[in-house]
Amino acid sequence: MTALNWAQCQTRPILMIPGPTELPFPVIQAMNQPPSIQYDKSFDEVVLEPTVLALRDVFQTRGEVIIMPGSGRTALEAAAVSVIEPGDRVLVVVAGVFGTLMREIMLRVGAEVTELTVELGARLDLPRLAAEVDRVRPKAITLVHNETSTGTTYPAADVGKIARQAGALFMLDTVSAIAGIDVRTDEWGVDLNMTGSQKCLAAPLGMSLVSVTDRAWDAMERRKHKASSLVYDLLRWKEHWIPASRGGQVPDGAPRRQPVSIPTHLTAAMNVATKLILDEGLPHRFRRHEVAARALRAGAAAMGLEMFSDAAILSNTVSCIKTPKGIEPSAVVTRMRDQYGILIGTGLDRIRTSTLRIGTMGITASPQYVLPTLGALELALRDLGYKSEPGAGVAAAQRAFAA
Repeated sequence: MTALNWAQCQTRPILMIPGPTELPFPVIQAMNQPPSIQYDKSFDEVVLEPTVLALRDVFQTRGEVIIMPGSGRTALEAAAVSVIEPGDRVLVVVAGVFGTLMREIMLRVGAEVTELTVELGARLDLPRLAAEVDRVRPKAITLVHNETSTGTTYPAADVGKIARQAGALFMLDTVSAIAGIDVRTDEWGVDLNMTGSQKCLAAPLGMSLVSVTDRAWDAMERRKHKASSLVYDLLRWKEHWIPASRGGQVPDGAPRRQPVSIPTHLTAAMNVATKLILDEGLPHRFRRHEVAARALRAGAAAMGLEMFSDAAILSNTVSCIKTPKGIEPSAVVTRMRDQYGILIGTGLDRIRTSTLRIGTMGITASPQYVLPTLGALELALRDLGYKSEPGAGVAAAQRAFAA
């Protein structure tokens, strides 16, 4: 008898990858509107302005949050090109693929880079970092708060203290953290908080976001030469769009202009996504992601699967799971997508052939998504020859949710 294809009745796979993530229905509805003009007051003041002001609450900052077309990587590069000049010393913490990405961006803008390497999935040695910062005396320190490639969360608050003591700018990649993990931008001394729209914010892919402190603005204004990018020079926002009452250079009430055309539909969707976050409340949202990740890990453990990273630094938004011996991660991904209609991801780079990654982000950090994912994972592994106690993963996750 031919096996049933449970994915065939679906129009697309459910996204349980580490982003882009599933979108709440009101966010999808926000994009189903007639086109508007990005420089018209009806968009600039009624959509864009409230969105960036609300994002300050999401970022937990009193500073400005700038949104631009692009992705998380755009945010990283915009921040780097805006504050770093050729020859500036930058210390980059590299604990995975996205730490490596930040290193490459810094090299492209001409920084004198010192790399502090952390073994994949291992804890960050803070005394070692402090000693290296004391030796290098960098202009900036960069950290990936939540390393998506390994499913690890690093102590941004502690790194922020080290940066402050050294008088260095603190640049934090929160692409897979913001709105899913408690990110305290001002409290931690984050000068440039860089992220993208499509992960825990649960907005469509296509927007990059950067929050900026007064220290970061000051670094941009004291540059010897203008930033090499016109489009992604963050200082132009202060000069052309941010009103004087918020520290910008545009007189309040005077005409202003966005330095780059803003996608109106994506901004409207971000507006709704941000409202949903704040209506839920940040403490509840962070707790929900924590419990969902714990339930997913409990389910994986009940199936005899191990997490890749150190247990003390496991992420609440991305779980990186070792595959059983003899099972190819890509085969698991294909089987889950094509047979059961749920898409997860393989690991990246050196651990691509030994790990799987599952996202619990936005609305997917809930029993409605975690339990079917664990059930599909068990079935796919069984199809590929790995046996575990039937239903054990789902039962363990249910107990975690119930508790």
